[in-house]
Amino acid sequence: MVDQKERKRKKALIILQVVIYGYLLTMFLIQLYMSFARGWWDL
Repeated sequence: MVDQKERKRKKALIILQVVIYGYLLTMFLIQLYMSFARGWWDL
């Protein structure tokens, strides 16, 4: 019983990390896209 709870908790933590990293990556990509769209790196 305790083992199953522990496994569920670990799974929840992994999912949480994936969501957080996915969110950060998305924000980073949006910033990158905006920079390109404005032509900052249009050398």
